[in-house]
Amino acid sequence: MYSRNSFGSFYPVDSMIHKLNPVVKIINFVIMIILLILCDSLAINVFLLLLILIMMLLSFVPLRYYMDTFWSMRYLYIIIAFLCLYFDQTLEVCFMYMIKLICLVEYISLLAYTTSPSESAYGIEKFLSFFNFVKFPISKLSFKINSLLRYNPLKINVENKTFKIVSSRGFDYYYSNIISRFFLHIRVRGRVRKLIKRKNKEIAFCQELRLFNINKYRTNYRTNKVSFYDIFLMLFHLCLIYAYLVNGGFI
Repeated sequence: MYSRNSFGSFYPVDSMIHKLNPVVKIINFVIMIILLILCDSLAINVFLLLLILIMMLLSFVPLRYYMDTFWSMRYLYIIIAFLCLYFDQTLEVCFMYMIKLICLVEYISLLAYTTSPSESAYGIEKFLSFFNFVKFPISKLSFKINSLLRYNPLKINVENKTFKIVSSRGFDYYYSNIISRFFLHIRVRGRVRKLIKRKNKEIAFCQELRLFNINKYRTNYRTNKVSFYDIFLMLFHLCLIYAYLVNGGFI
């Protein structure tokens, strides 16, 4: 059984970010995705990164957890830098793409650390509730989306545990060159995939024990009120949308 405080898992502490309404968190995440896709302003992207950093500090989750997420994507940053050089992009554009990637990964990690799996499923269900009129299987879809959002942190966590195990058998991942690491990734990916699938089954079983049925619209017994901090944070995200519209000349 994996630790409850492992990389990418819900970190149970009492913080303002933990207390935010899960539906508002999903809405803010969608706003952030829209900004990352559409906005080409370096200033707005840097401001978004600073906002995420402030939320990380307010979450009271140890920063080393977020740094693990950052470090796990180091090879992707190198690939982005090479692609920018290949297509003759400026240093500013390269830097902006890296900021977009960091914002996306760290925001997902922030959601994973500060929102329990049941609250995540609740927020996704409420967000997609407008599909109720077409009898869409919202509960099943929310569970799938919730699992997808937690897949990459869970994958890295399982990979780290697997590499530590195989290191005792002569395949030392952490002190080998990049070519050896690549072939070791290929050798263990099947096992890692099976372990992740098993972990997702454990999560689904725990949800069943909590009377969660993916074939029915679920009931949340915790009162999820929208507080002042929810409204304030959402307005902050909307202000970034307004800044993008003004910067792009749409307003």
